[in-house]
Amino acid sequence: MSQGTLRMYLNKKEPYSQGCNSQGVIHRDLKSNNLLLNDEMRVKVADFGTSCLETRCRETKGNMGTYRWMAQEMVKEKPYTRKVDVYSFGIVLWELTTALLPFQGMTPVQAAFAVAEKCQKLSLSQSSNHYTA
Repeated sequence: MSQGTLRMYLNKKEPYSQGCNSQGVIHRDLKSNNLLLNDEMRVKVADFGTSCLETRCRETKGNMGTYRWMAQEMVKEKPYTRKVDVYSFGIVLWELTTALLPFQGMTPVQAAFAVAEKCQKLSLSQSSNHYTA
C-alpha cells in the first residue's frame, strides 16, 4: 500500500466507528483479513461470526477472535466492551504501516501471552523485533 493511500485511511475515522461499533456491536475478531476494500476503496468489515450486541452479549469475556489482534482483557478472559475492537483496529493500522505480521516470530499463543502477561506493545521503531515491553 502506498504511503498516500495509507495516509488517506489513517486520516479517516476508524471505519468501524461509524458502522457496527457505533450501534453497539462488538465484532470480537477485527483483523486485516476481515477488512475488505470495495471498488471505491471503501473499507468494509466482514466475518461477523463471533460478533454480538454489547447490551445483549451473554459472553463478554473469553478469548473469541484471533490472538495476534486480541486485546489484553480478551486474552485474560476478563469482561470487556467494544473498545476491544478499537485495540484490534490499532493493530491493523500497525500492520498497514509496517507491512509486518503482528508479533512476528512468535506463535499466536506466545503473542497472546506477551500481550496479556508481559504487556508487550507493538512499536513503529526500526528495531528488528518491532515490539517492546
